[in-house]
Amino acid sequence: MTDPTDDDAFSWDGDDALAQPKRPAAPLIDDRPSGDGPDSGGGFALLVIGILGGIAVIETAFWIRSAFELEIAASITVGRGTPLEVASFVLNVAGRVLAVAAPVVWFVIVAWRVRLPSRRLALLVLGAVLLVPWPAVLAAA
Repeated sequence: MTDPTDDDAFSWDGDDALAQPKRPAAPLIDDRPSGDGPDSGGGFALLVIGILGGIAVIETAFWIRSAFELEIAASITVGRGTPLEVASFVLNVAGRVLAVAAPVVWFVIVAWRVRLPSRRLALLVLGAVLLVPWPAVLAAA
């Protein structure tokens, strides 16, 4: 009925290698649940994270102080109400709100999302240095 050469049309050399499943690549992020919970890096790392969290709260308090003490005439009123003056007022208020929230948001995101303890501590120290409330520091000087 069918010629054996007709079945050869459905296969090629090397089909056997394609049929074997390949080993999956190693995942880039290890998201397997561990029995010990997240890797905290030990007692010293937890102490440093606590200190940096306190620094973030202190920085937030000084950003609040700076946001309320700066008396900039353009930011107190919307002026005559032109679209440019209203936009500058809204951007100024949004900048102050973001400046107040930045230290705590940085701390929470880094402490929550970064798994490697050395990278977590490095990013928290970087945030503590970058988010210094310069208006309060310069007003005290």
